[in-house]
Amino acid sequence: MPKFEDSLTKPPGRARIGDRLRRDLESLVVRYVDRLRIDPLFSRAHSLPTALLEDHAMSFVSDLFQSLVVLENAEELDAVDESELLGDGNKIQRLVAELHGRQRYRLGWTEHALEREYQILREEVDALVRRHAPDPDRAGGLSWAIDFLNQRLNSARAASVAAFETASESR
Repeated sequence: MPKFEDSLTKPPGRARIGDRLRRDLESLVVRYVDRLRIDPLFSRAHSLPTALLEDHAMSFVSDLFQSLVVLENAEELDAVDESELLGDGNKIQRLVAELHGRQRYRLGWTEHALEREYQILREEVDALVRRHAPDPDRAGGLSWAIDFLNQRLNSARAASVAAFETASESR
């Protein structure tokens, strides 16, 4: 899979996509939590407070969307290395994903449920990008943004599952 940070073919409009996605962040988290509550795999979700179900999602997805803004704005800052700017975001996203995996273990999720939770989040992010992408056909912006965000979600899922497994082995 290509490293999007190093791609020379990044389409314009990433910052606008990121800004639009951040404005609709709260509705994405509401849809995500609603889906957790109705999915039979998450039977405990009905009895958990909303704040606990949405814990980590708001900060993780906000930082994920901010990555699109950082990528475009980094090009304007010739003296700043793009990968350095994304490095902080990558660390934040990884830490949040690890905390999420450990928390879901404590809540009694299964590893399969954790995987399903990331699938739901990916579907909601994809749907939001499709609704808000400006000029989606222009220079492949829509597919580029979806691929970039999915790559980040896959990394987060892997970190979350690894932390979940570590938490389960330490008991």
